[in-house]
This record gives sequence, structure tokens and C-alpha cells, in this order.
Amino acid sequence: MKKIILLVFLFNNLDPVFPQENYKKCNTTRLVNQELRSNPAYLKARNNKKELNISKSKRTTITIPVVIHVVHRNSHSNIGVGTNISNAQIEDQLRILNEDYSKTNPELASTPRNTFINYWGNPDLKFCLASTDPNGNPTSGITRTSTAQINWDADDDSNTPCHEANGMKRTSCGGKDGWDPSKYLNIWVCDLTNSQGGGITLGYAYLPGLLADFNSSNDYKDGLVVDYRYFGTTGIAAPSSDGRTPTHEIGHYLGLMHTFCEDANSQGNPICCDNDNNNWGGYVTDTPASKDIYFGSVTSNTNNNTCNDLSYSNIFTTDVLDMDENFMSYAANTWMFSEGQVDVMLETLGAPDWQGGRLNLTNSNVSVNCTGIINSIDNSDTDINLSVYPNPSKGNLFINTYQEIISISIYNIVGKEVTSGTRANKKQLDLNLFNNGVYFINISTDQGVITKKIILSR
Repeated sequence: MKKIILLVFLFNNLDPVFPQENYKKCNTTRLVNQELRSNPAYLKARNNKKELNISKSKRTTITIPVVIHVVHRNSHSNIGVGTNISNAQIEDQLRILNEDYSKTNPELASTPRNTFINYWGNPDLKFCLASTDPNGNPTSGITRTSTAQINWDADDDSNTPCHEANGMKRTSCGGKDGWDPSKYLNIWVCDLTNSQGGGITLGYAYLPGLLADFNSSNDYKDGLVVDYRYFGTTGIAAPSSDGRTPTHEIGHYLGLMHTFCEDANSQGNPICCDNDNNNWGGYVTDTPASKDIYFGSVTSNTNNNTCNDLSYSNIFTTDVLDMDENFMSYAANTWMFSEGQVDVMLETLGAPDWQGGRLNLTNSNVSVNCTGIINSIDNSDTDINLSVYPNPSKGNLFINTYQEIISISIYNIVGKEVTSGTRANKKQLDLNLFNNGVYFINISTDQGVITKKIILSR
């Protein structure tokens, strides 16, 4: 067992100096530090954090109930348009999360480099849409809120209720109130603007501990926020989105810190440190010390080594490269958590709120749907009045609807568009040239965009 200490947080150098500030970034560190200054209960919970002795032999898959709050502009009333992302885009993101948190992501078969492959851990977590809401009513696990708010500023430090970074989490501010954060993982998807801080914020999440003083005025902040352009890889996701922003932010939500050093010297220059090898970071000893932030791609030729690991207390007996491929880095492509990070996440899920844990979430009795949105309850009148059949299909697919079909796009399971456009006969599709598998059909009608998942099986 590592030594357990009570850490008194030092308030100097709380806000890191990020070089290349105009790059896309996570806003977790700044908001967490802001919360620590103003919320004594949160500070106490973070200081109370300690290791739990969780036997690897007794680990089982943990299912986490998820609710997606899509907060979209009034002008984007049709699902699949602008900030009102489609069900297919949501389902694509859930697929990525479940791959990343079960060590089944595509990189496992052929990683760009194998430098840290022996340190690759498996959290064995499953993220499923809630099928019952807080009142016990059936739900698709997705809420959609139309708002006059054009976008949200993750750097807004205003103290007024509707002019701060978490405004999208308040119904009274044009956002959407979250569901009980002790039972649901709340994810808000909206348009994030970073007008005050510069750059672009892709997402953020608070480290655990906000629920230590449950029913306090700060509980509503718990959960994560992701820009709609970086949620999934299909639909209206940005071309550069790989769906790893939610993976990164859930890492924070489960207690992980960034792998790179967030401190600077008196001149504002980056310094070396082992950012997550402390009480706050969970004593992660298998992520190397690093300095500064690497924004580039990780390839077989990437050899960043910004710090001498022999100067730090970790498991490495030689000086190793920076672990840029870690999900908690800022690299352009990432694909792994370390074993030590997995330990921290599972310890978080096994600890009570007052210890900065999420045991209540682990023990949540919320019913979930793990089979996809298509099988969940959808209260959309538009969707109710449109169906596709037969499903599974052997190649010929029919669309039954009274709505006027404008166009149809078809995406494969990885979110790549395989065909699109208008068709003479819009209510019959010939899929005989497609390979067997799962596809998503976006059907644009005069009443909105409807997404259906179909299975092609001959």
C-alpha cells in the first residue's frame, strides 16, 4: 500500500499556464481550482480522498446510467440540424466510450506505437442510456432543450447564476437541469464558446467531490459538458473529432488528472512534474513525468521525453518517453489508460461521496438500455410517424411514413457516410451492394431529421 496522507492544497500556481493557448483544450483544471477556492466542502472531499484496496481478481463490469442533455438553439429545432445532434451521433459516441473503457478500441489490434502497451489497463466500464427518469417514467435517456442562448462560455467567471460557465446546467438559465447526479452520469452537449479565455474549449468535467455536501448549491455542476462538434464522429461532428473528448472528460469525472505538468515557474515557463503521482491524482505511478503539452499526433516516430523519470518516485527504472498516447493527454490521437489510472477510477467508484468517490453511482438502481437508442423509447412524434422495415434486412428496405422525404444519408458503424442524396423512390432503398453489418440511416423530412439503426444480414 502506498502511503496515505492528508493533503493541504496549496493555492499558489493554481491556474496553469498553458502554452499555445489558442489550441482546443479541456477546461477542467481551471474550473476545479475555481471551485476549490469557493467551496470548502469540495476541498475537504478532495483532501479526504484515499486509496482503496480493490482486488483485481474480484473486479466485475460496472454499468453506469447515462443521460444525454442536448441543449440546442431555437433555430435548430429539427433533430440532426446544427446543435441539435442526431440519435445516431449520440449512439456513435456511446460506442466509442464503451470501446475505450473496455480496452476494445480499434487501436488495440495495431497501435501507432507499442511503447507503453504493457501498461495498458482495462477499466471494464459500460455506459448505458437510462431507461427510467428520476420519477420512474420511461425515457430514451436523451433530453432535448431548445434555448434562445446561442452558445455558452466555459470561461465565464461571473458570479450571477445565468452568467457563469455552468449555465447550460440550469433550466432557469435556458439550459437543462441535470438528473440526480448520485444516480446518473449527466452529459450536456451544447455549443461551447471560449470568448473570455481564448482558444476553443472542447469539454470539461469536475473531479469527484461535489456531492460530498449533497443538496448544496453546487451539486448541479456535477457531470460533464462536451461541445456538440466533438461528441461522436458522425452526423454534424467536426471532421477532426475522434470521439475522445468525452473519454477524456469522464476520466476527470472518475478522478483522473492530466498526465502533463500544469505548473509553471515564476516566469510562467513550464516545468517538469509527475502531475498525477500525488494524493489528488491518486498516486498514479505508471504515467511518466512530463513537461508542457504535446498537441501533435502520436506515431511510431514520436519520441518526446521532456523529463528525466529517474528524478521522480515512480515504477520506471529507466528514463522513459512521455506517455502522449494516454487519454488524459492533449495529443491529437490517444488510445489508452494506464493500469494505475484504472485503479484510480475503480477506487473512485468504490468510495463514498465524502471521500471524493462515486459509490452511489456504482450502486444506482436506475434501469438502463445497453442495446442502442433504436430499441429505447422515443417520445418524438416525428419518429413515431416513420418506420423502416424489415429490420434486420436482407438488402431491400422500405420506409413507411406520411411525411415528405427530402433526402437520405446512410452511415456505417464507424460513422463514415457511405451514400447520400435524393432518390427517385425515396421510400424504398436497395442495400444489396453493402456489406453485412450495422448502418445508420438519416432521413430528412419536412418535419425534421430522423435517424434509424438497421442491421443488414443476408
